[in-house]
Amino acid sequence: MMPSEEWKIKNFKQKWYAGETISVGIGQGAVATTPIQLARAIGGIASGGVLQRPHVTNPTDLPPGVIPASNLPDEVKIPMDPQNWETITDAMANVVNPIGTAPSAHLKDIDFAGKTGSAQTISNALKAKLANGKTKFKDNGWFVGVEPRRNPEIVVAALLEEGEHGYLAARVASQVIKAYVDKQRRIPTKVAGDDNKKPSAEKPAEIGAVWTVPPEQDSEQETLHAGRFTLDVAKTRAPLATAAPGIH
Repeated sequence: MMPSEEWKIKNFKQKWYAGETISVGIGQGAVATTPIQLARAIGGIASGGVLQRPHVTNPTDLPPGVIPASNLPDEVKIPMDPQNWETITDAMANVVNPIGTAPSAHLKDIDFAGKTGSAQTISNALKAKLANGKTKFKDNGWFVGVEPRRNPEIVVAALLEEGEHGYLAARVASQVIKAYVDKQRRIPTKVAGDDNKKPSAEKPAEIGAVWTVPPEQDSEQETLHAGRFTLDVAKTRAPLATAAPGIH
């Protein structure tokens, strides 16, 4: 939930002050969120503004005849300046490096990035009034991480209730990321074979790609995308060229 001037007037019949806008901008004030909302938001930022619709299970795995409760789009695109995107994702990568807020969550040889957070459970003013306020109402520790930093394959959100510090949640998320990457690296890459072991449609070759998408009507910037695909390789080779184009 993102508070606003209209929200405050409706719920508290009070004026919205400029300082509240600053607090909301850094996640303070009356901002309320769930782990899945933060995971979707950070994943969308790391994907260049593409917000994915969360699913409890893969829709293709549902039994036949299941009717979706809603028809919301699986993707929502929010325009992002490519330069800002690179700056933000690079800064998120620094979070789990020595100069960041969670250096102990660093993963060697893994493009791990994220954001720490410490969320108050009650206000500092109320905490000071209570006899056991500091011990009973500790901050919640948050962290949302992605791998890789741009166009991520995995997003992990960790919430440690009364965990106080975001770097502790980052350590938990980092182990999930590491387990995922280690598993991916153990899976043999499908590559095109040689003359003695030709690939077939049953064993397609695996390829990676990076491409740009032309700007939409309301945007002047191209967007950068990346992905991993499988390609069915023909069983027979194409004949070799005998001459370059334009040469006779």
